[in-house]
Amino acid sequence: MFVSLMTLVAVAPLYSAEEKSTSEAAQDNADEAKTYFDYEQAFSLVGDFERGKQLATQSERFQRSCRFCHGADGIAPGDHHPNLAGQKDRYLRSQLVSFIFLQRQSHIMNRTLVDFEKEKPLYSEQEIADLAFYFSRLSPAGDKSGELPWVEEK
Repeated sequence: MFVSLMTLVAVAPLYSAEEKSTSEAAQDNADEAKTYFDYEQAFSLVGDFERGKQLATQSERFQRSCRFCHGADGIAPGDHHPNLAGQKDRYLRSQLVSFIFLQRQSHIMNRTLVDFEKEKPLYSEQEIADLAFYFSRLSPAGDKSGELPWVEEK
């Protein structure tokens, strides 16, 4: 059901209804899907750096946070994951939305962004905007700390 609802928003197909015109039925289906995630809103909201930082670096909400794969400063600790620091805000939003709508496949990213059991995204449109804004404002050179995000200080 999740994939079909997300597809409604992503490709906006036209469905026929006996009592409604095709365009009215399509709008109703798109409105229903938007209760899960409104991709247009994810691109129109202004991101907040501090909220984005909190989402990216802390794992109170989820077992995994962005920092484990992409680094605490947006610079991935290895060659297996892309650096996010300094990427363009709109590009980052489009990638996150693509993972949410399953248009881009990644076992880790799809499961990080989507609750398949409840068939809905784990992040709101505002949180996507905040994450993208945060990473886009980080230096592409990193913070030079050399810190590995999964190593705890003693």
